[in-house]
Amino acid sequence: MKKRFIIILGVAATWAATLKAQQEPIFTHYLHNPISINPAIAGTVRNLNMSMLSRLQWVGLEGAPKTFSYSAHMPWPDKKIGIGLNLMSDNTWPISNTHFSGSYAYRLRIDDNVTFSLGIKGGFTYFHASVTNLDVVNPDDPSFAQNEKRFYPNIGIGAYIYSYQFFAGLSLPRMLQTTFDRKFDKTLKSPLYIMGGYNYELNSDWILMPSMLAGAMIGVPMTVDITAQAMYKGRFYFGTHYRIGDAFGIFFDMKLDNDISFGYAFDFSLNKLSRINTGTHELMLSYSFTPKWKF
Repeated sequence: MKKRFIIILGVAATWAATLKAQQEPIFTHYLHNPISINPAIAGTVRNLNMSMLSRLQWVGLEGAPKTFSYSAHMPWPDKKIGIGLNLMSDNTWPISNTHFSGSYAYRLRIDDNVTFSLGIKGGFTYFHASVTNLDVVNPDDPSFAQNEKRFYPNIGIGAYIYSYQFFAGLSLPRMLQTTFDRKFDKTLKSPLYIMGGYNYELNSDWILMPSMLAGAMIGVPMTVDITAQAMYKGRFYFGTHYRIGDAFGIFFDMKLDNDISFGYAFDFSLNKLSRINTGTHELMLSYSFTPKWKF
């Protein structure tokens, strides 16, 4: 019983710290879920691209985060615009957040190789707190007599510049600050994201693809994800991932055919949580429809 109480207390403390500095849920495969971070990326591919991601964080820790995402985006036929949608479920017991958003982007051709895109997104978050299932000191406390359920609107903007060789983006995916002012006096703040990457062609078989994603908010330490990835013969991807001060991991992706890709990532904690969990597992599945129109 004492051990269970300590675990619950640790999860609650971790959740409280996370919620207070809440950013968008981030995957190791963030490049396969880009429109949740930057709506300007919608339509920057030449086909309809769909991705499903599943992230089980801190496996072995009771109440650990579980995040699931589905996203799709495509360019509009014969237009300079792109559209996309994202549905994400983010659960950390006893809290769950469901995010839904639609994205719109407009592309400007700078030259034959470089394109600039501006995007906007709108949607909502459904917040649910299962407080009636908690073991509390005072069961008669009215604050825990009823579960919390709320909808919160959201608007986000972004800019993105890209070519075959590089990409860079700047975005504010959550411009409306949300405060939970009942049982949990916490706030969903507006993070600023900066991302970038470059493709180095080593030879006819190998391409080195480093990338970076940084998130910043006022009063909260910056989060920085650094990824080193190599592509072999346009089909196999090998990579390593480092989130400064938080986690380190490896991942492997492959194209099963020209349209379907599959990936797996494993992260392990670099902080005190490493003592009470066996790591984080992430699965990725993406599908691209072969284009049947001209752009």
